[in-house]
Amino acid sequence: VLCLFIVAAIGADDMFVFMDAYRQSAQKKELLESMETRMSWVYRRSGNAMFITSATTCFAFLCTVISPIASTQSFGIFAALVILFDYILVMTLFCTAVVIYHDRLEAEEGFCCSCFCCFKNDPSPTQEAL
Repeated sequence: VLCLFIVAAIGADDMFVFMDAYRQSAQKKELLESMETRMSWVYRRSGNAMFITSATTCFAFLCTVISPIASTQSFGIFAALVILFDYILVMTLFCTAVVIYHDRLEAEEGFCCSCFCCFKNDPSPTQEAL
């Protein structure tokens, strides 16, 4: 159970770093040419920080392998693998969620789905810059 709280905190931190870089990219006019250019800049800006935090935590848990207690070893290996998968998921699926956010909520005038009524959004930072 402790591992879930650790992974949730690291995942939330990674998402915060990614979204912060995404919001910073809206202020740079040269990045607003295409979504590919913008996301490439976001990955370069946030990817190193997310990798370093995930890698150091993963290696810290892998250090428990030298423990003579089998349950401590198992917990460390399990936690390291979960943190590795968390990093992979944040780098792949969260980027997809941000692109969907950009296309559906930020870029369009409004949208409909089964749980929301149509509404008019304020212009996105991308639209304002163009």
